[in-house]
Amino acid sequence: MTNKDYYKSLGVAENASAEEIKKAYRSIAKKYHPDKNPGNKEAEEKFKEASEAYDTLGDPEKRAKYDQFRKLGGGGRFTGFPGNSGGDDMSYEEFMRRFGTAAQRERYGGGRQQQSSRNFGDFSIDDLFGNLFGGKRAKQTAVESDEPQPTDDPFFRRKGNDAYVELTINLAQALLGSKVRVRTPSGKKVTVTITPGTEPEKLLRVPKMGYESGSALGDLYIRLHVSIPKNLTDEQRELVAQLAEALGLRH
Repeated sequence: MTNKDYYKSLGVAENASAEEIKKAYRSIAKKYHPDKNPGNKEAEEKFKEASEAYDTLGDPEKRAKYDQFRKLGGGGRFTGFPGNSGGDDMSYEEFMRRFGTAAQRERYGGGRQQQSSRNFGDFSIDDLFGNLFGGKRAKQTAVESDEPQPTDDPFFRRKGNDAYVELTINLAQALLGSKVRVRTPSGKKVTVTITPGTEPEKLLRVPKMGYESGSALGDLYIRLHVSIPKNLTDEQRELVAQLAEALGLRH
């Protein structure tokens, strides 16, 4: 099986911060997104590889488990478990398919009916990793993350049926107001009104435009970021200074 180094996939160091990982992923996703590279299989693979890497490294709990596995087996593969015939290498994905929790097995393509506590000779996965998988040594119920999680589409993050997106607007749109079109998980686009004087990091809510599960429809949440112009010319700086004075703003 292919040895996948998620840090290498994103081009970051193993001690990279969460922000560095996020920035690297966004850069790759933007460059290789299928919408920008129609029919380009190589770009599609790079996009999928980066998305898979970010799905793990972008989640603190998954990243901690992944790092633990790397330490145990080296390079993202696990070797020489007691009972693993011949000491064959086993990839992270295969390990999750065979010995993870029900959710992990399903996520990585394993069967629902497989048991997570498989024995390796005299050792079980619970003996080896304790409550890492919520095994018999785990006494506390796992608590789901309160943060929206990455999806296969890097434009969206998801929490329940609610969809979350990050949208950058320019300074004029924030000051004067605007209307923008935003894609929804269903592929439709909705027109969203930006009110004059919108502040950075404002969260907008569009009802019933999130994910659908059965008859339930989630909402679409849009986090607004404001892009500030850089490298102004002397003339532009003068105009900004005049505006600041007119508005009574200190600078």
